[in-house]
Amino acid sequence: MRTIGVLGGMTWHSSLEYYRLINTGVNERLGGIHSARCLLFSVDMEPIGALMAAGSWDEAGRQLSVDARAVEAAGADIFLLGTNSLHNAWATIVAGLTIPTIHIGDPTGAALHRDGHSRVALLGTRYTMELPFLREWLAERYGLEVLIPDPAERRLLHRVVFEELALGLVTDETRSAFLAVIRRLALQGATAGILGCTEFGLLVRPGDSELPLYDTGLLHAAAAVDAALE
Repeated sequence: MRTIGVLGGMTWHSSLEYYRLINTGVNERLGGIHSARCLLFSVDMEPIGALMAAGSWDEAGRQLSVDARAVEAAGADIFLLGTNSLHNAWATIVAGLTIPTIHIGDPTGAALHRDGHSRVALLGTRYTMELPFLREWLAERYGLEVLIPDPAERRLLHRVVFEELALGLVTDETRSAFLAVIRRLALQGATAGILGCTEFGLLVRPGDSELPLYDTGLLHAAAAVDAALE
């Protein structure tokens, strides 16, 4: 079994889910009391969040690239960045690595393509929805047309991530508002929804929505388990 390295803490609530999903996945595959060989390097989100808000993506990438190299130096054989938004700085973060990496867009795009979807809804932070990094990745590699919510809905989702889910706060009111956004995107022709924030899996489950939901964090963790057990 190869060692999975996760650069997380963005936020720690979703990183906890990565740890759970990776270990659960290995145990389901191998049985007994097997668990994953994995490393979790958790950063302080506050200064990274400030850089994101200021648009200082290059600096955020440079700082996280140091941590990524620390993950490799600690013994990781596979590298994951456990967040969607900071994949905007993906190239900078992974530039110094020599181990294989798994971009969060690849298992997501592959699953959507496999299931026959071509027009999908992307929900995430304002960065993930408005900046092109993930939409272009999915379009260019998997032929997906990606719809995003309207400006007011994008502001709502962004606030939910940073003012609620990042603090571990999950409410029925927010869940209902979130599902209403998905319903409106379904009316625009989306046949599936992407949970494009690794905290969204804490808020909704696939069965909550009339559209099939593709949880990027869950798919990312599953891809890591596959790679570790190859």
